[in-house]
Amino acid sequence: MSGVGGRVGWRVGALLAPAFVGLGVFVIGPALVSAFIAGTDKTLTGPHFGWVGAANARTAFSDADLGGAVRNTLVYCLITVIPAVAIGLALALAAERVAHGRALVRFALFLPVSANIVAMAVVFAYMFDSSPDGFANTVVGLFGVAPVDWLGDTSTALPVVALVGGWRLTSFVFIVYLAGLTAIPRSVYEAADVDGIRGFARLRHITLPLLAPTTIFLGVFVTILTLQTFETVAVLTKGGPLDSSTTIIYYIYEVGFTGSFRIGYASMIALLLLVVIVALGAGGALLGRRIRRAREAAA
Repeated sequence: MSGVGGRVGWRVGALLAPAFVGLGVFVIGPALVSAFIAGTDKTLTGPHFGWVGAANARTAFSDADLGGAVRNTLVYCLITVIPAVAIGLALALAAERVAHGRALVRFALFLPVSANIVAMAVVFAYMFDSSPDGFANTVVGLFGVAPVDWLGDTSTALPVVALVGGWRLTSFVFIVYLAGLTAIPRSVYEAADVDGIRGFARLRHITLPLLAPTTIFLGVFVTILTLQTFETVAVLTKGGPLDSSTTIIYYIYEVGFTGSFRIGYASMIALLLLVVIVALGAGGALLGRRIRRAREAAA
């Protein structure tokens, strides 16, 4: 038996080895290198560099441009995460009640999350073209509104970028909430019907509490995704106008790969962002665990 177990162990190891090698080479290795470079003054324009310790972190906390990128990212999260979660939940509740063509409805609502975000950003750039013949300007023109330079105005550039991100995130939220609704036992709703709990009362007292772990997961996960927004900014606005749509990740790109090529400082910003993301994930996991324990205690 020990020989059979040994052979099975070797086979499992052989199957997992490529995944672990890829993880080490493409994820863990670069992460460790980046963490080391974060403490140096390394640039992409020369081979020489020196150790500066926490100097890059001190620079980050006093960097006004980085502060602007942080504010833009927080605003982006605010106007993206909350609507995406709310609309995704509403769509999931509506899709669950569809009697005819349910598969078609679900497939249509699934399409945005499966679409290539760069390609969709190009489509949205065409839709929000500043010319009077642009789609968005044609629509607002029907209400007597003058053409708007959607991507060239500091007051509209970031909301348009958020619209693209929110459109895709809503589809993802819909899928997760639909899975959560499917996991709720039908017997719970049948018991609620017997007790006369229907409509909004059933949503408030049964559905939403049972979906609480799903909501926490979505809130944390979608927030982490929005903190890493890059593609839509790069395609639609390139951080402009006047850095009004520059996000943290796009600022890291600008610092490390354009202009001064300060890859050491860019790595430090990325490391600080990683700390924030890990803290968010840990906070979400702790909150979810407390909710599960409270539910088990109540049961």
